[in-house]
Amino acid sequence: MEMVWWCIYILVAVQASMAKAGEDNVTYDGRSLIINGQRKLLFSGSIHYPRSTPQMWPSLIAKAKEGGVDVIQTYVFWNMHEPQPGEVRTQAN
Repeated sequence: MEMVWWCIYILVAVQASMAKAGEDNVTYDGRSLIINGQRKLLFSGSIHYPRSTPQMWPSLIAKAKEGGVDVIQTYVFWNMHEPQPGEVRTQAN
């Protein structure tokens, strides 16, 4: 059952990104994603946001896209956002 939820999550994420790109027909048939009637194999790359500055992110994303990356994944470095239990950092603090 976990795999089904994972596929639904990916489908929703891809559909949201495709909608921004002007593509609007994303489905899943149990084997692969189908985007505008064509099976699509997505290539993923990783960017660790704490290892770069926010000013670098657009360039890093553009380079990943130029290199053929369709999806960017990142870890959530929770210790940066909650250094002590119950103490949550926001950009304001």
